[in-house]
Amino acid sequence: MLQRSGRSSNVSTALRLLGANVELFGVLTRNPTYRMILDDLEQRGIDISHCTFTDASPPFSTIVQDRWTRRCTVVYCDKSFPYVTAADFRKLDLDQYGWVNFEARSPRETCDMIRLILDHNNGRDERDRIVVSLQIFNSFEQVVHLIAMCDYVFVTKYIAESRGWKSPLEACEGVNALLRMPRNIRIRRPCIIVPWSSLGAGCMTTEGEYFEVPAHKPKKIIDRVGDSDCFTAGFIYAAFVRQRRLAEAVDFANAVASYKLGYVGFDCLGHLPIDAVKLPVRMRCGSEVSSDDEDNGDQLNSCKKHLLRPIEFLPEKSSIAPTEKEVPIETSQLSS
Repeated sequence: MLQRSGRSSNVSTALRLLGANVELFGVLTRNPTYRMILDDLEQRGIDISHCTFTDASPPFSTIVQDRWTRRCTVVYCDKSFPYVTAADFRKLDLDQYGWVNFEARSPRETCDMIRLILDHNNGRDERDRIVVSLQIFNSFEQVVHLIAMCDYVFVTKYIAESRGWKSPLEACEGVNALLRMPRNIRIRRPCIIVPWSSLGAGCMTTEGEYFEVPAHKPKKIIDRVGDSDCFTAGFIYAAFVRQRRLAEAVDFANAVASYKLGYVGFDCLGHLPIDAVKLPVRMRCGSEVSSDDEDNGDQLNSCKKHLLRPIEFLPEKSSIAPTEKEVPIETSQLSS
């Protein structure tokens, strides 16, 4: 079975199936051999109008699954492929977006893109600001400087264990410890989300309050490919579209990922009984981050000098986590 993939591509697909309006922003190939990628995106109603195109062929993976054990063997074709740039991102009308999720495959370009959003958000009311989330899948050291620029950060179990963190709590506390700033720098911390496979997920609010959310046990496991992307999409959908609080959004994300495990591909999400797997929707006004949010605009202004400081990135190198490899798409955006 030939299937379009890529983390941001998968997240966009899952979001669209859940009912959200979504745009994929990245580099796509015009090579006719891979025309099915464009056809599938268009058929699903995923906006690709701002993607850039190349004649290069994208990397791909071959996944062999044992029929009885369901264990997968993944063969990677890890070839170089261009990334979107901040210059491309600058052409977007940011007033059209409410949430931007970054994959951060190119830390330097991602840093510049996030800074464009911070500049756009500066001085705006909370309701008019773009929410920024960051997925950390491979090299933690290369993107650690981006964490403080975001509203939400997803840290995988693989990354956590590579840092010596043995639980979601240790991972949340570890990331939080890296965000300690001098007292004269007033900065809002991101919410931290750490999915932990069959144990569920841990999350930490901007104030440092920790929640551990148990997993939803699937009836059966058929296909694990893309379950983490379904988790990310489920969280964004619950937090942004349904305005759920952090722990509730994580619980819904667990439910979406668990539901996907019982089916091949992502189309099953179009039949997910959304209201049956989560509490009644409770709309919340403003942000949940702090009781001090009346001064949030001043906080963002006062920490701008810190966020825009020169950052020296480590040399970029190929670093592949032991998960499925994807077509390298950089960011996905959720329309407001």
